[in-house]
Amino acid sequence: MKYKMTTDIIKQIVQVHESYWDKYRNDLYRYKLAYETRFWEKATEAEMATYVQTADAYGYIESYIASLFARNPGVIIKNGIRGRGDATVAQHLANDFLVYQRQQIENASRLALIYPMSYIKLIPTEREDIYRRIDSCAICPWEVILDREARRYEDQRYIGHKYFMTLMEAREKFGDKKYEPVRKEEYFEQFALKNNDYINEEEISDQNFDYYKYIEIVELYDLHTNQMHFWSPNWKEGAEFLLTAPIPFIDAKGEPAIPIIPLYFNRLPDKPLDGYSAMSRIYDQIYETNMVRTYQANAVRKASRQYLIKKGALDEEQMAQITSGIDGIFIEVDEEQLSGVIQPVPQNPTPPELQYYIQQIQADKDKGSILAPFTRGESSRTSATEAAALAAYTSSEIGRLARERDNMIEHVASVYLTMLSLYLEENNVRQLIQINGELKVVKPEQLEENFHIYAQDQASTPLSESVKKREFLQTIPLLQQLGVPGDIILKEVVRSLNLPEDFNIAAQENLAKQASAAKANLASQGVAPDMAEISGGIVSSPAGPVNLQGILPGAMPIS
Repeated sequence: MKYKMTTDIIKQIVQVHESYWDKYRNDLYRYKLAYETRFWEKATEAEMATYVQTADAYGYIESYIASLFARNPGVIIKNGIRGRGDATVAQHLANDFLVYQRQQIENASRLALIYPMSYIKLIPTEREDIYRRIDSCAICPWEVILDREARRYEDQRYIGHKYFMTLMEAREKFGDKKYEPVRKEEYFEQFALKNNDYINEEEISDQNFDYYKYIEIVELYDLHTNQMHFWSPNWKEGAEFLLTAPIPFIDAKGEPAIPIIPLYFNRLPDKPLDGYSAMSRIYDQIYETNMVRTYQANAVRKASRQYLIKKGALDEEQMAQITSGIDGIFIEVDEEQLSGVIQPVPQNPTPPELQYYIQQIQADKDKGSILAPFTRGESSRTSATEAAALAAYTSSEIGRLARERDNMIEHVASVYLTMLSLYLEENNVRQLIQINGELKVVKPEQLEENFHIYAQDQASTPLSESVKKREFLQTIPLLQQLGVPGDIILKEVVRSLNLPEDFNIAAQENLAKQASAAKANLASQGVAPDMAEISGGIVSSPAGPVNLQGILPGAMPIS
């Protein structure tokens, strides 16, 4: 039995969502500052003479990003079990889209490491090019509303996106309604304003410009009824929906394709929809490192050269000569024993336990990273093969994270193809695209299939093409041994290496000339006698057992 989504239900969902992320706001803000190498807040800095901020958090996150870096994200697409669609066309379109989304995929990966998780949202645009009408952006986890009672991401009853929309955009999308605009609030605003990180919109002089006026929007996808709702507390106090419509994007299985794709690098085992920040694993060590280094910096500055001088032993002129630091100067003193005139103030050395402690902190941080030393820029004896294996799907931390990233890339490609097929069908657009030198017409039915999609870095780049070409050239001797005609092999060589078509034409002409020459040579030599003529002239003799005796092997003479 299907329920009916109401505004009261959405209010409760939003309230639960905001309460959940309010608990983590302080921790996430500290992770953000640590990554940005702003460990000490401005209010704290004013209380200290000297402070030191290390870049350990930045190096920790960027070591993962460098290891997970997708040079040019791409996918390999195979036909589904129903045999519909065109996998070649789908792969070409998906890779063309993904190559322009590399920066957003990297941003989402960085967010998923600093915070518990992140998302990529596919957004329709107003571009004329239908293949660029869909764009993407990485969004923070506190903007996405989840059904946290679900055991899997696919089993949720609803998924939503909470964001601010300018008054100008709201009027264009939902009509000229009587909105109650508000100031845009950032998630970290209560901490950031203290550090002067954000400009308060109330300080902007032109308050009548609608560009700086916002309304809060909740875009909710009800997966139980396949309805999409737009709701705002800034219109009629949230008593009505701004817009309700069926979810427009339906995949080949008949299920709604939600344009919000998750990226979890770490999950809590008992709460699969709750992520786990990689930064939280080492934040305590980062905290201690900054504290110890700051203590050492202040201790070094206090280690100045100070002296005790016997009162009256030196006059003002002599003191000025001593403090001037002139090399080779002589100062006369009326004292029998100079040891009683000046005495250096003893310095307390830094405790050796402090150095041991900082080493233990570094060791604990390295244990929490689970990264190979070469990923941190440290020299090692790791071979190139071993380094490549770490990035593959092996029993390594980088391999596991790469698999999660690839899951997201595959999901993005699947949703993009579903959305693109809808635009092709609605606009009735039939555009030509070039695939392997051939022009093909893209139709909606070519993308309506449950394709098997596999992520592969550089799937559509010159590097991967060069690997395929090299492998093909290496198999040519095997193809010749298997009896593949030479003209077919030549055509494939010309196509794969992008050689001129004149090669094929010249080869065909050469083969024709060789065949003609062989026939002429055979005709000039005459017809060779066959075995029957050699054995006795079976052609000119009457047929019979006696005449067959000469050509039957092992035949006995007939008496």
